[in-house]
Amino acid sequence: MKKKIPTAEITTRINEALIGTKNSVPRVIKETFTFKGRKSPEIIEKVIDTLVDKDGKILDPFMGSGMTLIAAKKAKRDFVGIELDNYTFFVGKTLFEKNDKDKLSELFNIVETNIKNEVMSLYETKCCGKQNFIKKVLFDPKNGKDGYFNPEPNREIKDGKNVKLLNTCPECGENSKNFEDIDWEKIGEVSKMDVSEFPKDTYYVNSRINITESTGAHKYDAIFTHRNKVGLLLIQKEISKLPSSKEKDFLQQALVASLSLARIAMYGSSTDILYHVVNEKAQDMNVWVLFESKYKKFIKFQEEYEDILIENDLDYPVFNEDYFNFLNEHPDLKFDAIITDFPYTDQVPYLERNQMFRIWLNHFDEHGEKFSLTESMLEAEMVVTNAVERREKNLEQYYADIDKMFKTFYEHLSVGQPVVIFTKLGKMKYFNVFARVIDYARKNGFEYTFRLGIEKNDPTLRKQSAYKNTLINEVVIGFEKLSEENRYFYIGNENYESKLVDDIYRELKKIKDISYTMTAAVTKAKKELSKQGIRFNDKIERLVVEVINNNFFVDDHQEIQLDKKRLYLDQEDEDTLFRKLYELVPFYVGKLLKKKGKFVLEDLYVELIDELSDGNNRTLYSLLNDDDNIKEIDGLVADKTSKSEDGKYYIKKEMPKEFNQDAIDIATMDPYDFENLCKNLLEHENYADVHRKGGSGDMGVDIVAKWFNGNTSETWLIQCKRWVSNVDATPIQRLVSERERLGANKIACYTTSGYSKDAKKIAEIQNVELVDGEELVFKLNKFFPKKYYNSNLI
Repeated sequence: MKKKIPTAEITTRINEALIGTKNSVPRVIKETFTFKGRKSPEIIEKVIDTLVDKDGKILDPFMGSGMTLIAAKKAKRDFVGIELDNYTFFVGKTLFEKNDKDKLSELFNIVETNIKNEVMSLYETKCCGKQNFIKKVLFDPKNGKDGYFNPEPNREIKDGKNVKLLNTCPECGENSKNFEDIDWEKIGEVSKMDVSEFPKDTYYVNSRINITESTGAHKYDAIFTHRNKVGLLLIQKEISKLPSSKEKDFLQQALVASLSLARIAMYGSSTDILYHVVNEKAQDMNVWVLFESKYKKFIKFQEEYEDILIENDLDYPVFNEDYFNFLNEHPDLKFDAIITDFPYTDQVPYLERNQMFRIWLNHFDEHGEKFSLTESMLEAEMVVTNAVERREKNLEQYYADIDKMFKTFYEHLSVGQPVVIFTKLGKMKYFNVFARVIDYARKNGFEYTFRLGIEKNDPTLRKQSAYKNTLINEVVIGFEKLSEENRYFYIGNENYESKLVDDIYRELKKIKDISYTMTAAVTKAKKELSKQGIRFNDKIERLVVEVINNNFFVDDHQEIQLDKKRLYLDQEDEDTLFRKLYELVPFYVGKLLKKKGKFVLEDLYVELIDELSDGNNRTLYSLLNDDDNIKEIDGLVADKTSKSEDGKYYIKKEMPKEFNQDAIDIATMDPYDFENLCKNLLEHENYADVHRKGGSGDMGVDIVAKWFNGNTSETWLIQCKRWVSNVDATPIQRLVSERERLGANKIACYTTSGYSKDAKKIAEIQNVELVDGEELVFKLNKFFPKKYYNSNLI
């Protein structure tokens, strides 16, 4: 059902572009951004270079941490970004806008001079009687004093030493020590300090990100120690005193980014679990050390990406708005590509996840009102969430948003331009969503063009591994805008083209006595559409004919048959589908060898996906994700090919020296080419009136021929099976039935393989002539010496 777009060519171009490119996020980015879901800017840059012309303009409607911005700037393409979340927008703006380095250093020095010593005094300690400072303490909050002196053992506590020191002790040379009375006294001293200005807001409750009322995690101040509250407030007051400037904003955002580890965190934790109430095996970190470290990482980021930094506010190409409103307000804005991180259903709602940072800014930043979490933002976010206050953000609403998204994208792209989405797939529920995403893309004028799995260490998939190994990794999904004339035909939310394929499939399976023609199918479609009030015009008729031609085999007499090179994924059971897939593999092996001369397993799996899946069906992924199926396919490939000298590739199977090296392998032929070969053979054997027979959905008979014996003639029915596995009894029984129904005299089956015991038994009883793969090659050699061979026999 897929529209005629060269998907394999696009996949190959991107794959080749990615050779040698590691799918990794640079360390400087990981250490700077607190966001999850960062993508490799280098991978995005290669995709841009492959799909977008040099003067092209790129849109990222869900910009997040700005990886597409980095990639677009590196690729020297124009860029527009849109970001709904005000916190995400402003921290990105802070990092991507150029600062006055001297002024920034001067402001940091002011804060450091005025407050560092006071903050550090909160963490004073001694080791071997010498002055030092706590960098981190490991403790169990639920156990009070004992939780500091005798914390639960963990891999960071060695020899009971649960205090990590900022400086190496000059006496013992250690970087850690046991928690002591002096440290407990310091906690008691600090606990008397005023923290009344520390925010006491409550969060939107969302158990999925550990914001729960039962644990108290919905209260802003619940997961900070008193000491860290004091330290954060001290640093904040000094930043607040600074004169307004971009450089002040830079320091402010560095402090806010420190909150993710300034909380009571699980030891060894990162920023992934922001709101978890940790009762044991916790860590409490020195907030000045965190702030200074984050400031330096922000600086390092700007140094690393200095060549792409934006000069000033007016040039910053990102807008803090809802993508839908922004694009509707700018109807004439056109792009050459939309490249983004897909808002998939299992993604953490950023508006909820970033509450910790936003609330702090609302309290203390001079632009505080800019960080409010508004109803319009909550309404606009594309997400599925279990937050109590946001029950309307369910899967049904999410699909409506996907529908709206592709409709909006269509209006801002030129025909033939791509939408590229970076996301993760792997679990079945993701495939369920993926199917719906493709459906809504098609409804709104796009075609699914490619899906590339990106390995963590091998983004090009250039290795011998089962396709299932790529299903849990990141994927790049491509769509292309179709012209108005080429769009899929939808009635409401139903893809009529898909329904048409389903209807014709059922007709072919039930028809036995007559053929089903193009005329009959078009007439039936016209009646059905007329009942729904749709005027059946020339355009719709052309569409119906095109869908039938694209999805079925239509012979010279306009008779419709099931296509032997196609898997009817929505209609057939998995056992039938795998049997067909297995028998088609040799054809695709032959195709790859003819096209490339060599291949790896991933090439084969990608070829199968591109050719046999219409893009939205999970069944093919399921077939290729079954260990037993993979084992059979891999064994078949190994049997049909040889290995290259370096062992990395499959190549054409070596043939005995007496073979013609240019001979054609009948075991890897197109099923229809194989039928034509059998037809040609029969004609050379003096059969008359040899022609292919269409009609029945089961296609029990492929060729009809006459054999003249003196003054009498015999009607022969021949079935052709270009199979790898032995032909079983079922096709032979079907052939016998066709002989009776059509009143034929003789029946035969030609195959490239062999026959099962049951098939041979029925053939003997019912007088069926069986030609196996060995005999078939013998027959062919009589008329076409050394032109054909059968790899099943080698």
